[in-house]
Amino acid sequence: MRNVAAVLVVLAMAAAPAYAAPITFIGADNNVTSVAGAPNSVAARNAFVAAASSLNLIDFESALPGGVLISGGSVTNNSGCGPLCGFNTTSGGSMFRLSVGGIQTYSFAAPISAFGVYVNGLQTDQVPQQTLTYTNGQTQRIFFPISTGGGMAFLGFTDAGASIASVTFDFTNDIVAVDDVLYGAASGAAVPEPASMMLLGTGLAGLAAARRRRARK
Repeated sequence: MRNVAAVLVVLAMAAAPAYAAPITFIGADNNVTSVAGAPNSVAARNAFVAAASSLNLIDFESALPGGVLISGGSVTNNSGCGPLCGFNTTSGGSMFRLSVGGIQTYSFAAPISAFGVYVNGLQTDQVPQQTLTYTNGQTQRIFFPISTGGGMAFLGFTDAGASIASVTFDFTNDIVAVDDVLYGAASGAAVPEPASMMLLGTGLAGLAAARRRRARK
């Protein structure tokens, strides 16, 4: 019976889903004053949208969607120092969320597996420690790309199978604008890795052998 129990433990471990690594979508442009002047950021956003599904938008032009809470920063239409410190990216809009350094966190009542955002007013050549961080069972940290002179970046990721409750930005020592936040589900689903399938086959073979030994006794 001890041998059978050991095999069952192996089977349980093999049945646990293995998730793909996060996929990032990152583009950056220097000295940006509008979305039209940020082709790399726009291309990254388009690739992210194509790789995700059921996305929701936060554009700060109206009330937050239900089930979303944001801490850090404030909604405004004026960064105080023009595009160098950030601006709106919503077509026909004027509002954005401004962070004067510090932390900005997005929390979701219904967990997500895809997140993307425009950030501008970046000077990551001077403050390269700016990051996006989330947890999918372990901490995942994505650094913003180098962007100078009030640059702009799109930073996004998909993490199929993950259940992410919050995403946090660290904008230490910079003044930046966040706008057109996209969040929702990644395309695809978690699937067992080949190694897991091999473990499952080994476990079944061991269970069958144990039964044959008991039958001979």
